[in-house]
Amino acid sequence: MMLAYVFILGSWVIWRGIAVQKIHAVWKILLSVAVLLIAGKFYVLRVFSGAKSFFNPELPSWVLIPAAWLFALLIFFFFWLVFYEICSFACTWLCRWKKWELPCFFKNSLWRAAGIFPAAVLVSIGIYGGLKTPAVTEYDIEVKNLPAEMDGMKIVHLSDLHVDPLNGAEKVRAIVDIANAQGGDLIVITGDFVDGRTAVRGKDLQFISGLQAPLGVYGVPGNHEYYSGYQEWMDFLNDHGIKMLENSRVKLKENFVIGGVTDLAYRQRGGEKPDVNKAFAGVPEKSFKLLLAHQPKLAVEAADAGVDLQLSGHTHGGMIWGLDLLVGFFNKGFVSGTYDVKDMKLHISNGTGIWNGFPIRLGYPSEIVVLTLRKKR
Repeated sequence: MMLAYVFILGSWVIWRGIAVQKIHAVWKILLSVAVLLIAGKFYVLRVFSGAKSFFNPELPSWVLIPAAWLFALLIFFFFWLVFYEICSFACTWLCRWKKWELPCFFKNSLWRAAGIFPAAVLVSIGIYGGLKTPAVTEYDIEVKNLPAEMDGMKIVHLSDLHVDPLNGAEKVRAIVDIANAQGGDLIVITGDFVDGRTAVRGKDLQFISGLQAPLGVYGVPGNHEYYSGYQEWMDFLNDHGIKMLENSRVKLKENFVIGGVTDLAYRQRGGEKPDVNKAFAGVPEKSFKLLLAHQPKLAVEAADAGVDLQLSGHTHGGMIWGLDLLVGFFNKGFVSGTYDVKDMKLHISNGTGIWNGFPIRLGYPSEIVVLTLRKKR
């Protein structure tokens, strides 16, 4: 699948962006080779880092950031060329029909290349937005079945930290300080803690042990934990103050239970499949059920299982205006914010960090979510 994306991305840019230019053949060849290397970024970095997975190359930030910038630039330029071709086709057809002269914009091939400049600006802004320290966003959520004594309960929700060479110890410490300062009754982390092995990334993520809340700190695995040594990270997180819920639950208060599930990545990596019913097995029907699930896809299943509130991440909020539509397509329409799913509330965080493979945010900033629960009247 990845090779197909590389082929489509690289061949289109070469065909419609380079081959049509009036430049020497040597330059066309050199530019085409560069495009193919950038399009195959994940393969190239995998070779140089020796990583077993595309998702966690252990390379310095001065390599990863330029590589990500070039890759994102190529993607943005790809879509510019698609847009240009559509407009060119429509305008050519109209001019022939009306017997008008075709505008210079569609005659001079340099206008195709011109899209690289606004693309570069957008990518630079996007990477800055992706790597900066997350802001706090606050929500009030009305939920059914909430015990009266829990009305006003405050939950600090972190997700998708993606601790790696770009998001290291300094950022983890900043996130911990901000999260603790919110005075939450409960702190939850909905997966994708890290990209890398415990022997390397553990030195950065260890500071997560500073998270503190009266009712505790709980987490569930995300798909990226499966790519980085699942059991090692589950042991590490439990040892550093994060109670990991793997199809299990904890009773926080009378008639208030928090449960969590494993991730759908088990299909490729093995392990136990996410099981909402197992997570809440034996819990009285009248109890308020809070579910942590990395991917929001489980929302309908959770609602059918009697869950009252599900917290998720995974989507990064869509990352970019327009891209959120595609992200929603692959996540049953769930992307960012609060949704009503039958009698259940679902809230999806934009993510507290960002993955180094595509660290871009335009319109969907990273966040530390603070949820205040209100009993629905």
